[in-house]
Amino acid sequence: MGNENYKKLGIIGGLGPAATATLFARVIDLTEAETDQDHLDITILNRPQTPDRTAFILGKSDESYLPPLHEAALELEDLGCEVLATPCVTGHYRSDEWAAGLQTAHLVHMPRETARYLALAGKRCVGIMATDGTGHARVLQNELEAYGLKAVLPDAENQAKVMSIIYDDVKRGRPANMRAFDEVSAHLREQGCDSVILGCTELSVINAPAKSHGMVVVDAMEVLAIRSVQECGAPVKWDHTALDNVYGE
Repeated sequence: MGNENYKKLGIIGGLGPAATATLFARVIDLTEAETDQDHLDITILNRPQTPDRTAFILGKSDESYLPPLHEAALELEDLGCEVLATPCVTGHYRSDEWAAGLQTAHLVHMPRETARYLALAGKRCVGIMATDGTGHARVLQNELEAYGLKAVLPDAENQAKVMSIIYDDVKRGRPANMRAFDEVSAHLREQGCDSVILGCTELSVINAPAKSHGMVVVDAMEVLAIRSVQECGAPVKWDHTALDNVYGE
């Protein structure tokens, strides 16, 4: 098989570190390969010092994440990467700015690809579990609505539960409060959702179920991993993912 014709993947990591490790592992697991040499050439820049995206978007911090992401994107391009990915949904806000100036590389836009996946899967009403910053900036809502899908955010009480799972549990290395996750899922189902997005990559590490309260749970990180493999030109190992192949391969 060999990877001579595959494009090189660059990952802007550290947003956060656990999510970066998960993305790398998923790309490896989802790539059809029989030998080490069949896998993608991947370069990871782990930049955990990148300012918090949500804090900046909500005006709670003056430290912008845009310059560090821009510098990382250009650095990866200089290293020969043609396909770029970053495991942070919130960080895609204003990605047209921080990915500007790329000549040979392009970004796999995780929110856009996730919305596209749900549209191809025939979903209509999508619940969103994400950070306050992602919701405030309409990072996922805009992409879903562009595909004609209805986007639903949790109410304040349930959104607080999502933020607690992300910041109090995952980012601190603690077990996720799955009871709270189930409560938010039930709430979104009551709002008429037929599917839910794990719209923060910190939620990708909590081993969420593939279905919850009758809704399909779509992990944005899983979509990003699949599309990164495809964009690099490698075949996807579809029997290693809970997601359906909606791409007609």
